[in-house]
Amino acid sequence: MSVARNTKRQPSMGLFDKIFKSIKINQTESGKYLTEAEIEERNKELMVKFDQVKNLFSLSLDIYNLEYCQCAYPRFQQIIGIDCSNTANSFKCYETDLLISMSKVYFDTTGSDLTDEVKNEKWICKKCGSTYEYGWSDFSIYVERQKLKLINLMVQLKGKPLVIPIPLCLGLAGHSYPSRSEITRVDFVEFESYMTEK
Repeated sequence: MSVARNTKRQPSMGLFDKIFKSIKINQTESGKYLTEAEIEERNKELMVKFDQVKNLFSLSLDIYNLEYCQCAYPRFQQIIGIDCSNTANSFKCYETDLLISMSKVYFDTTGSDLTDEVKNEKWICKKCGSTYEYGWSDFSIYVERQKLKLINLMVQLKGKPLVIPIPLCLGLAGHSYPSRSEITRVDFVEFESYMTEK
């Protein structure tokens, strides 16, 4: 199944701004500073990618919930489970934030007994009853992240196995990162195949 791409449609700015916080980064990984025009062009490209991934996650969640639910798919678990506190780094994963935000409608939320995050909630899948611990924390003015940790899986796994390094299309942002043997950047087509389990 392929994601329909409507190039005339404007991307949803609310969720985009929430996840990317409209931060202008004017220095590349190589240390080269970008001009205002280069920054503007890169932001437009990022918005297009973001909209593609958002549409892909919508399609993926629909696919996952046709017969089972998102909880039955290891690749869903993998993306929502990317958490910098597990690696002693300080980063956020754009795919993780977006997929958690979009999947919230498939869960009931209640208070959590945990207090390890700025915000804690218990999420319970509406279909299978699997439980997760949701957490949100900010590490600096530039880095905040969400996590959704599986606590009790109540459905038999159905989806394809995980791939390591974890393929990401939008990627990470922060102060320190895991090694490329753990997470790697791929193009949208490869990421789409991974998430829709082609």
